[in-house]
Amino acid sequence: MANIVYKLSTKEDKITGKREIHVRFYHGKFDVRAKTNLYVQPEYWDAAKQTVKIPNTRSNTPEKQQLIMKLSALKADLESLSNDIREAYIADGGGKRDLPTEWLSDFIASRILAQERIVAQMEEEETAEEKDDSQKEFFDTFEHFVSIQKISISRIRHYNVIIRALKRFAIYSAQEVSFATLSSDMLRKFSKFLENEHKFVVEGKDGKPRIKDPLYKAAYKSVPECRFPKQRGQNSIIGTMSRLHTFVRWSIKRGYMNRDPYDDYVIGTAIYGTPFYLTKEERNQLYQAKFPDNPGLDVQRDIFVFQCFIGCRVGDLMKMTKANIINGAIEYVPRKTKEGRPYTVRVPLSPTALEILERYKDQPDGRLLPFICEQDYNRDIKKMIKLAGIDRVVTTLNTITREEEKHPIWEVASSHMARRVLVGNLYKEVKDPNLIAKISGHVENSRAFSRYRDIDEEMAKEVILKLE
Repeated sequence: MANIVYKLSTKEDKITGKREIHVRFYHGKFDVRAKTNLYVQPEYWDAAKQTVKIPNTRSNTPEKQQLIMKLSALKADLESLSNDIREAYIADGGGKRDLPTEWLSDFIASRILAQERIVAQMEEEETAEEKDDSQKEFFDTFEHFVSIQKISISRIRHYNVIIRALKRFAIYSAQEVSFATLSSDMLRKFSKFLENEHKFVVEGKDGKPRIKDPLYKAAYKSVPECRFPKQRGQNSIIGTMSRLHTFVRWSIKRGYMNRDPYDDYVIGTAIYGTPFYLTKEERNQLYQAKFPDNPGLDVQRDIFVFQCFIGCRVGDLMKMTKANIINGAIEYVPRKTKEGRPYTVRVPLSPTALEILERYKDQPDGRLLPFICEQDYNRDIKKMIKLAGIDRVVTTLNTITREEEKHPIWEVASSHMARRVLVGNLYKEVKDPNLIAKISGHVENSRAFSRYRDIDEEMAKEVILKLE
């Protein structure tokens, strides 16, 4: 039968007055000794029973309670050690094969290491739990901020994209994103993450995209998007960091933060190219074009030309019905402003616009025009302008490289160009930004609208001639 004997060391710690408990284990001829790394003061050791002695006391002071708790834990650990030694002896083949003399010492050393790991893991879990709570508070508050803002649906989507990107950044970089940790250095790292996120996705041998970085794979699996991230331009990143700053300023005002990390972070300035658009002559050329080999393209042409005459965004155009026609004009509240400062835009209908509406007056459900989906609409706009022979080369700004590029206008055309067609051509005629903004639905002092003020070479020539 295996036996375990405990006794105190003769050496006493001069500072604590404690002695280490030694253990002897023997079974038949196998007889080994080892240190336990467990210490106790001699007055609390029962040599006869070979265990820790718990004092009987009526004192209920915090010090006495703490002493009793420590001694009870030590006694329990000693009993657990006895059981562990017996189980380990059987598991290691004791009694059936010879064990080395250092077996007991090695077992206790490994047991101590395992206990230390458990303690470290518990401490790490507690720290992680605190971290998770702080991070959860940050993102919960961010989502609450978005939910109470009077902004458009598209702007809400932008904010939600930022929240998801921040969550992926936190997982990928193993950093806590919270009110306490958000710093200028973290902002710079997040900006770099936005710039490089598309690089984590590569094309596999089967032609399908796959994630090559295991850390990012875990982050994306936890916080996915409807599609893999594509390369972001500097204007996009600047817009993201600006919106995040809006949330930070809101948080500071409400006491969630006591400093602004943006004080030491430069957001940068967005750079835009000069707006390009179809001239009146090109617009009329498109309207007169025929597409016998492309059924349905003439319908999309009419919709685009109509949009050129009222200058609304495509999202507003697609929602319009005959109810929007009031006393010879189109009236609507731009979707972009509905949740902010809503106002009504009224655009008188030109003869060409009325002609187009008359052509499609019998649309079901009171619809204004026979729309297709926005993606197909943009595809058809490029196609119709090319087939109409409008291939004037325009200068655009590459949003990624910020370098100028030359393209035939049909190649870079989209539904939003119809808005520029209205503004650009009106500006050539009246040069009154307030009047044009009222028709186009641009808000006062709009930065987007200000870019139209330098869009026509003929205007520049006209001014120069006045010097003669």
